[in-house]
Amino acid sequence: MADQFTELLGMTPANIDGGNLTFVQGSLRSTLSIWKEHYDRSAFGWLVHTDYTGLGERMDLFGGVSIRVDHPSPSGSSSPTDTPPAACYHWPAGSASLAPEVTASVTRYGPPSLHFVREPHDLGLLLLADAHVHRGEVWSFTPTNNEPARLAKAILLARQSGDQILERAAVAKLWDRGEEPAGHRPDYLFRHAVADWSRQYAKVTGIDLSDLAKLKRKRPQYPENP
Repeated sequence: MADQFTELLGMTPANIDGGNLTFVQGSLRSTLSIWKEHYDRSAFGWLVHTDYTGLGERMDLFGGVSIRVDHPSPSGSSSPTDTPPAACYHWPAGSASLAPEVTASVTRYGPPSLHFVREPHDLGLLLLADAHVHRGEVWSFTPTNNEPARLAKAILLARQSGDQILERAAVAKLWDRGEEPAGHRPDYLFRHAVADWSRQYAKVTGIDLSDLAKLKRKRPQYPENP
């Protein structure tokens, strides 16, 4: 099936590992993954993740510094949800060809999904987004329940790559959202969640995020510029 997907995409992957087709653009790695439904092995779907490779494998435990890119279901629905999509297609038997709806989906949405993220700075801005970002017929999966983790990843990316413009944007959002509740307890704030994630990211990457970790203890005086 991976070979059939490659032909439909009209793009040669840098690597094929089972149902994962990987395409590399500078320090970005986009992977189209073909996955089977856990409870119904006759059903499958596909999706794309784009990851920043400048940190190597150090962030793999946390899903990398990455964004998932989604596409409409076979029914044509393009309403993003905050839960993973259900399996979309029937797994072909034996050497049977892919169903027409599969070939249409891969041909139409595959290339724009793989090219969705333009460069590392753009990835950082997508991580900072308040909601799903649409570009054409596909969109980034950026649910509200992981905003603090995404903001911490954006700052991690900014510091690793020396992107001060991205870091200023992240600090501005942190200043704006820092005192909002971010959990089941009203006293657990957005800045607390950012601090908790930052502490974990710093531990595995060795990048100094100690100023963010301090957000857990007290309301900071955020600088205008990082």
